[in-house]
Amino acid sequence: MKKISNIGITINFDKNLYSNGLQQNVVILNDLLNQFDEFRSFFLYEGKIIDSDLIDKNLCFPYKELLNDSAIQFDLIIMMGFTINEEIISLAKKKQPKIKFVLLQCGNQFVENMSFALSENDISYSPLSNSLLIDQFWTLPHYEKNLSFMKTYFKNDNVVLVPYIWDSLFIDYQINNSIYKSKDKNFSLINNRSILIMEPNLFFSKNCILPLFIIEAFEQKFPNLIDTCNVLCASKLAKNDYFIKLILQMDIYMKRKNFLKIQNRTIFIDAIHKFGSILISHQQDNALNYLYLEALYLNIPLLHNSEIISKYGYYYPDNDIDSAVKQLRKILKSHSNNLNEYKENCDLVLNKYSSRNLKNKLDYKNLLKNLLDS
Repeated sequence: MKKISNIGITINFDKNLYSNGLQQNVVILNDLLNQFDEFRSFFLYEGKIIDSDLIDKNLCFPYKELLNDSAIQFDLIIMMGFTINEEIISLAKKKQPKIKFVLLQCGNQFVENMSFALSENDISYSPLSNSLLIDQFWTLPHYEKNLSFMKTYFKNDNVVLVPYIWDSLFIDYQINNSIYKSKDKNFSLINNRSILIMEPNLFFSKNCILPLFIIEAFEQKFPNLIDTCNVLCASKLAKNDYFIKLILQMDIYMKRKNFLKIQNRTIFIDAIHKFGSILISHQQDNALNYLYLEALYLNIPLLHNSEIISKYGYYYPDNDIDSAVKQLRKILKSHSNNLNEYKENCDLVLNKYSSRNLKNKLDYKNLLKNLLDS
């Protein structure tokens, strides 16, 4: 009988599944691994199990019971949703010498180290103190330029790029639990003259500053063509004195009453329904994002500067506001007339990163087999 390897993927159930892409990435990877007969993948969780149709409670195992004699005998633990304490890793390896530990870094390691070291944060962060206990480090393809940094930081040359994967299950779930359930709705036509800016505003790498100045430049050139500009995830910024002064001197604040609005974080379907269906994004060294793929899946115009997906959506390079203004004008003039062509193009990139794409599945399968056999 073929041996089935038990895999645990860490997840923090105290965080909402929609709090960030990481939570969703854990669920999608867990689903992918369970498609193979050779593996059985579990959520190795902390916190309280989320009551959600998207989580199979039969696949949930409490992290605090990892060292119990009655615990599942894991062959591999992928630290993704949280990092396990080094002491527990050491004890687990003594108890089960063949167990492997992987750290999957889904964020930009260099940006995180830099930001935590130079900024004051509401949450206390600490660097990993003993990376020698970890067998392999994984990171995503858009962080390839960080490979040498990560090898130096973790004191380990075994740093591997793994496929970036996505699935529509979360956005489909939102739709099926919204007023748009069972409706063939074209989301790009909802609030199609209003702007959404949904950057998390946690680090310099993904924030609302350049999108706001794109709107500022567009308004100066084409006044009153846009109804509203809605900035989500910006409640903290609204308390920042410099940010407020930056906004107060902008035409989109001074010349247009109730045009610029700060909104609370909202799931994507609700944000489109309430606030707008033109998504403007900006990133530095974070060129793949679930939000991009969700926007393309819904066929709504995505104005972005991700060089990796420059052939999809409406692309502007780097910080080029002039190019972004031209693309925004194109969106307003012709997006609704080219929906079929836009969808056909979007489907190409969605398939490329799909967790159901055979290449992505085989890449993970081979990676795991090589690691477990080593």
